[in-house]
Amino acid sequence: MIDYDSFEEFRDPQTYDVECDSFDEDFPLIDHWAKALGGPLLDIACGTGRMAIRLAAQGYEVTGVDIVPEMIGWARQKAAAKSVEVEWVVADARDFHLHKQFPFAFMLMNAFQFLLTRQDHEALFACVREHLLPGGYFIVETRNASPQNLFEVHHPEGKHYTTADGGQLAVTEKQHYDPITQIQHYTSWMKTEKPDGQHTEKMIRTALRYTFPQEMAALLHYNGFKIHTLYGSWKLDALTADSPAMIYVCEMR
Repeated sequence: MIDYDSFEEFRDPQTYDVECDSFDEDFPLIDHWAKALGGPLLDIACGTGRMAIRLAAQGYEVTGVDIVPEMIGWARQKAAAKSVEVEWVVADARDFHLHKQFPFAFMLMNAFQFLLTRQDHEALFACVREHLLPGGYFIVETRNASPQNLFEVHHPEGKHYTTADGGQLAVTEKQHYDPITQIQHYTSWMKTEKPDGQHTEKMIRTALRYTFPQEMAALLHYNGFKIHTLYGSWKLDALTADSPAMIYVCEMR
């Protein structure tokens, strides 16, 4: 179905962090449930440890799982630099076995969209069930399949960042949505200018699956979960047709 590496953008974790590491809108809800349920905590598709490191710094026992070795390698360096202990595991969210259970697990930053088939979804939920304690909770975020998300380029003027070394990163993109597979194909061009004037440019392609609200409700139900709360954004708004996200707080049935 996909003839390219959809994880290519994550092979360069430092550049990923330039774009994503400062995001913190999801922290209040995750922090609320961590306090309510206690540790240990399981961060699935943890990336470079943005959330895992922050929670571990607060004293929680945290395990971070990610399929991309480069992301875990950089997460380890970040945690060590902050003298924070996290258990890092390179593993596929659809097939990992830690031989321990957690009261609370979460999957953030729309990582759910990298699961492109129903079989992928069912494999993920089976792993989550395996690792949750009875009555445990799972929070998963995915973009809402709104017309804006499906058909409008979010940043037509491009995105611009300052890199850690003082350089500049410019990102432009185009997208195509296939309504049969429910997969959105992104092509991004990343142009970097170093402080010494050197330029680099690379093209990255990404495939993201959109799941519709009723479809997601059925997936959760038939895979052993009940929905505790559904939000349309990290501001905890109710889900509407125009909501940017679908954020599910789920309890294992």
